[in-house]
Amino acid sequence: MTLGQKLKALLKDNGMTQEDLAERLEVSRQAVGKWVNDKGIPEVGKIVQISNLFGVSMDYLLKEECDEKGVTEEKAISNSGYYVSQEMLDGYLSYSKQKVKQITGGISLFILSNVFGCFEHNSMIMSFLYWLTMTAGIIIIIWHFFQTKQYQEIKNERLAFDDKVFGEFKKRRESRRKKYVVIMIVGVIIFLISPEIERFLMIYYGQTVCNVFGWVADTVWLAVMIWAGMSMHVDSIIIKNTEHTPKSGPAKRYRWIYMALPFTVVAVLIGMITNAWSPYAPIIILFCCLLVTTCKLLIESRGKDE
Repeated sequence: MTLGQKLKALLKDNGMTQEDLAERLEVSRQAVGKWVNDKGIPEVGKIVQISNLFGVSMDYLLKEECDEKGVTEEKAISNSGYYVSQEMLDGYLSYSKQKVKQITGGISLFILSNVFGCFEHNSMIMSFLYWLTMTAGIIIIIWHFFQTKQYQEIKNERLAFDDKVFGEFKKRRESRRKKYVVIMIVGVIIFLISPEIERFLMIYYGQTVCNVFGWVADTVWLAVMIWAGMSMHVDSIIIKNTEHTPKSGPAKRYRWIYMALPFTVVAVLIGMITNAWSPYAPIIILFCCLLVTTCKLLIESRGKDE
């Protein structure tokens, strides 16, 4: 069967007209007519919408032949949740990766701009570079929040995958998670040893070198922590929405952790800019809260085992 023949059959089985499909997909009636008569092929995004609308996979729509058993299996997969193909999964991961880079880059530029305030000479040039870098960071962050949101279904719906696709994703996710953990450990090490290095530089090279190193070190450890943490969260959304993790119970109790991270970052930035408090204070508070939460989880897990 061709794509057009399959669309005709799906429309008939679901009691829909070509006008109904055009309205659902937000395209013209003429475009749907071309698809149904095999005079045109929908773009990838529309094929994904069609597959989810009728409960069939993209493979079924695009392949020339597919037996009745195959269609039944595809519908069973889609009925268990919002069907995500390999192409859509790759698109979501690529899109999320760019978003993480934007946020990390914007925050990094915002913090790194303070380096130019450490120099006493060429104050006009350094002042220009300071405001240029800070403004660039702010624009990137604002641009991120005002961009059109994509792949909201993956974030909000219960998901369904082919077993092979989901199995390969879990393997890649486990490999990436190990990498992210190592990166976060490196960030913690930089955070812990940078004060000692600053003292050494202060004694042997002076205040300017010490301050420059301090801001660069703060930018590096904060950037790697944000990047690794957000990247891990991107993968966890797929796992959570596919394995149907309950939205109540422990998951809801500890949801505050995701909300605490951006507030901690803002508090660190305010401390750096205004000197109202030590930039390390919010991080120490968050670390203590995470430590208490971890202890609670270990105690509850031990209680269940007993």
